[in-house]
Amino acid sequence: MPAPPTTPTPPANTTTNAHEDAGAAPAEPGTAPAEAVTPLMRGVAVLRQLTQAGGTLSPSALERATGLARSTVDRIAATLARMGYVRFDGRDVVLTPRLMELGNAYLAALRLPALLAARADALADELDESVSLAVGDRDGIRFIHQATRRRAMSLSFRIGDLLPAERTAPGALFATEWTDEDWRHWHERRSADPEDRGFPAVPPRPPLPADDFTNRTARAGRDGWSSDDQLIEPGLVAVSVPVRDPATGRIACVASVVSHTSRHTAQELCTTLLPRLRETVAAMEGDLRDTPP
Repeated sequence: MPAPPTTPTPPANTTTNAHEDAGAAPAEPGTAPAEAVTPLMRGVAVLRQLTQAGGTLSPSALERATGLARSTVDRIAATLARMGYVRFDGRDVVLTPRLMELGNAYLAALRLPALLAARADALADELDESVSLAVGDRDGIRFIHQATRRRAMSLSFRIGDLLPAERTAPGALFATEWTDEDWRHWHERRSADPEDRGFPAVPPRPPLPADDFTNRTARAGRDGWSSDDQLIEPGLVAVSVPVRDPATGRIACVASVVSHTSRHTAQELCTTLLPRLRETVAAMEGDLRDTPP
């Protein structure tokens, strides 16, 4: 069977239809704004599906995953190949290392890992536990730094993986700053995807009651910290403290200590390691004050 062409010139005139618009849209509630560039949305949809599939998919699998027409998938893949973001391996479309430019550009611009990673690493060494930094992304969180000292999870999260806010300790802290629109989006997402199947980094699970997360968010707002008692998987416990931007008072990122119930219960983690985490966060905020990101 012949391999697909790798360098055809995409047509200048691109038409749209309802089927392809639906396939290119992000897998989340809401419609695209009127000024949205549909071909760009389709290209991002293809990259997202490749990422979720581990970096390799056939064109027919991309067609099914995105809802785009096969001819559109072929044009997008050829364009991305010309730009160096994918390559063809036989009939499969494969992500290339050049795609890291996009993710690394965000981390470089953010500067938080460069400013705060050394203190996170030092705390991990001192406690002999894992320490992470995370930022909020709508109704989820993404890791921007991890210092792994003891394996606490059977899962392995990568920098940039998206986790649902309600299944993490940092999520409750970020939610203290959510607007009414953010909460509406969260409720819509939970209704549409109650088992978190839209989050490939975490295993599906039955949904918790909605008031569980709202209560934990209210408690995080009062206490100034949050905990995770086996929300992601059995045995995993974590405690988190927000690192605030001294210029605005808003959360810049969240620092967490992650452990396992074989070493600490969630309550023990909060009583024994939380004070040391708070000291480290205070030092991080001092670093942000001295060298703003």
